[in-house]
Amino acid sequence: MSQYFLILFLVFVFNLPGLQASAAVLKSPFHKKAKQIQENKEPITSDSTLKAKAVYLELEGDDVEYDNETNIYVTSGMATAQIIDQGAKLEADQIVYYGADQHVEAKGNIKITRGGIVTNGESFKFDVTSNKYLVTNPRTIVKGAIIRAREVSSSPNNEIEYEHGRLRLDEPIRIAQGFGARKHPRTFYSQKSSKAAKAKPSWDDVTKTPRYRVTAQKIVYDNSKAVNNLTVFGARVNFKNFSIPAVPKFTTTVNSDPNVRTAPLIAPTLGTQGALGGFSVGPTFNLNVTDYHILSLSPFGQLGSSNALGLGGMLGFYGPTTLLEGTYGSLKDRFVGQFRQKFSKNTEFRSAYNHYLDDGFLGSTLAQINVELVDKRRVHVPFTESGINFRTSSSWVQSSPGILPSRYQQFLRNAEDNKKDLKNTAFKAEEQITLVSKPIFKLGAEKFNTALRVRTRNAFRAYSTGDFQGIFTGGPLLDNTVGPATFEIGYDQGYVSGKSPLFYDQYIQGMQSVSLDGDVKLTEWVTLGGYGTYNIKVAEVIERQVRAKVGPKDFKLLVNWDALRQQTQFGLNFLFGQPVDFERFLILNSQNKNSGI
Repeated sequence: MSQYFLILFLVFVFNLPGLQASAAVLKSPFHKKAKQIQENKEPITSDSTLKAKAVYLELEGDDVEYDNETNIYVTSGMATAQIIDQGAKLEADQIVYYGADQHVEAKGNIKITRGGIVTNGESFKFDVTSNKYLVTNPRTIVKGAIIRAREVSSSPNNEIEYEHGRLRLDEPIRIAQGFGARKHPRTFYSQKSSKAAKAKPSWDDVTKTPRYRVTAQKIVYDNSKAVNNLTVFGARVNFKNFSIPAVPKFTTTVNSDPNVRTAPLIAPTLGTQGALGGFSVGPTFNLNVTDYHILSLSPFGQLGSSNALGLGGMLGFYGPTTLLEGTYGSLKDRFVGQFRQKFSKNTEFRSAYNHYLDDGFLGSTLAQINVELVDKRRVHVPFTESGINFRTSSSWVQSSPGILPSRYQQFLRNAEDNKKDLKNTAFKAEEQITLVSKPIFKLGAEKFNTALRVRTRNAFRAYSTGDFQGIFTGGPLLDNTVGPATFEIGYDQGYVSGKSPLFYDQYIQGMQSVSLDGDVKLTEWVTLGGYGTYNIKVAEVIERQVRAKVGPKDFKLLVNWDALRQQTQFGLNFLFGQPVDFERFLILNSQNKNSGI
């Protein structure tokens, strides 16, 4: 678990706070006329220039003095230096340029701004000819964090080094959320739970009394790499009376480019895999084939009912817009696979074999073969919670009852029209329209309250067999908080017109149903919850999920069991907001810029 403490260094996605330089000319277009220290020398005019080897430099201030004999410029009183070809600005009480050995010194209220990054310090020295600089007691504001150190310096080989410093985050960061490393199936159904799970983390989500502090001997960040560019040496997790070492060397990826893909070299495979059967346990080996694509291989063992054993394996390819995954298990001698290709933010092509696919408000459905094009849109309407949602799909489906869990099969058989011959294959076009209203009323205080909303969920289906079906549902939702319990109670009145000719997508929720989704916080470390749908007509629970969260406030281990689909999933929710002390923080290839940096 200690390796998760180190992923906090994701905040180090920034351009460098230093002032690197390249060959150019030192210019002096003063806004204020320079005072002549040596009166017998010729006056300095606004277009005067001096030869230098490093940068285009513009100096200005309330008071500018120049000693022609020693070739020294002194600016004071709101002094600034614009380093043009670096896009950097230096501000201080006093800035001095020494022309003899070509270096810049600044003192008092140092402020360096470059690329949106601000560094403050007590003093600043910059060697124009060697690109070396030194800032004492720097305080650097980067994207989402503040770094304080004794000093920060540069070297001629494009390295930046902070010494004896502390990293403090502006806001806590979400290291992990949801179930699984790559998959995030829908486990929160209520509006309140779903909204809370997606909300940006805040300090209220982090414990007020941290039980540990993280330190590191050395951190090395290579700005030339897109993946595996941050290495932490000698990390320790420090508690009140003792400390424990983390792994001696830990390498991870820091990059703000959302298309960059990375994963631990070895990660666990744990839980059920589609319709493969049994419970799978094994390692997953991940390899970056490009900065944006990962190839994964996982051999695993299977445990089924009556202690039946099996072996299996998974091969996967994952990219920003592409997912390809194939899995085999000997327990049921079955193959499971899926392929997804995104064309845009809203549109996706997907195909699956013996694999569950999300079917909008109807939950996850399982056909033997499903080839589908899906488009999701949202129209913002003032009186709704999140707009009117449209889900348009066109698919070719082959249905096979044999791959479904027995309980799921029985509910589908009860829902089908026995007078209608079901088809094995068909084309299907479907439009789903859903919305949830804003609260009609709210009552109560923070720990005891209730709010009433109205929900409607509808589907229109057309099949190549000539069949049509309409599913229309609607009803009230009550969001409630009663002390440690938060839950949602919903009632749906349904109406179905027409029939589906395919076995796998029969409407099993019923014409009248009640849903319950909620969590009860037993202690700071344990929360239990679940989701269920009760079909009033058949007097039976249809959907049933049980979930648990175990761990401190900002580090929760998760488990979710779906009884209907016989799916078990594990995951992690991890927030980090503690300050991190380091002895050395080294940035390599500081002038390189790559995607997302």
